[in-house]
Amino acid sequence: MLQAGGLLENASMHNVMVSRRIRNPYALTTDSVMAQSFKFTLKDGFVIDGTPGFKLMPFDEVYVRKSPGYIEQQNVSIEGEVMFGGTYTLTRKNERLSDLFKKAGGATDLAYVAGARLQRKVNDAERIRLEEIAKMRREEKERIMQEIAINNNRSIQEMNQTVRMDEITEIPEYYPVGIELDKAIAHPGSDYDLVLREGDRIFIPEYNSTVKISGEVMYPNSVVFSEGKKAKYYINQAGGYNRYAKKNMAYVIYMNGTVAKVNDGAEIKPGCEIVVPQKAMNRKMTITEYLAIGSTAASIATMGATLTNLLKK
Repeated sequence: MLQAGGLLENASMHNVMVSRRIRNPYALTTDSVMAQSFKFTLKDGFVIDGTPGFKLMPFDEVYVRKSPGYIEQQNVSIEGEVMFGGTYTLTRKNERLSDLFKKAGGATDLAYVAGARLQRKVNDAERIRLEEIAKMRREEKERIMQEIAINNNRSIQEMNQTVRMDEITEIPEYYPVGIELDKAIAHPGSDYDLVLREGDRIFIPEYNSTVKISGEVMYPNSVVFSEGKKAKYYINQAGGYNRYAKKNMAYVIYMNGTVAKVNDGAEIKPGCEIVVPQKAMNRKMTITEYLAIGSTAASIATMGATLTNLLKK
């Protein structure tokens, strides 16, 4: 132990193991036993329980395990309209949104609790899966480009302007998680009351009495929120749709990070943003291009669903 620099603070003193090779130069048959194991308990680096007078032999392997009772501090933060914003240490593995809200002393008079949002740090497992998804999407796009280019005698650069596919070019450090903090506070321990993990960042904004309309409308702007009004009212306040608008794909982004489709009867809330996307640019494509794109639609949709499910966890 001294030759190895001593024990770390997270070392377990109870389950130190030594494995030893089986050596019998006089054996005439094989044996199912592959090694010998010895267990010891240490105190201050000295053996206090185990085989008396035990001495190490050449090729012995000594294993010191991590103590199951050792856990490093895990921190989260809460900012914005709370009484005592800042960084807090999780005291339990199942600590939730409502617990952190109480630690921070609750909301101020200016807070819009329903608009609270959460940014979650990407962990190692998520990063690996995101990198795999990004690689798959890049390879899929390259395959489509090559197939279309070959069939149409066009360059890859030209095909990139024709076929647009979303790509993950860089793995983000954080990603948004849609929460409903007002419901979490009203129902502690429920599904609304999300369990926190290291690196979570919560922000509680001020009340915002406007609704923003952006995208393919005549005059993108922000208008005063009016209780009970539908999305059509706000779009009309921005001059209505322009000729490039993809009306059936309009959606609402809420302050808490959740998203809803306008055609599904999305409720308009203070501080939200109504986005009207643009139609795909009209360009006549060959039958070969349509077939090549259509043949990969299922695989692209599957990868997109995988990413969406990952970020919801």
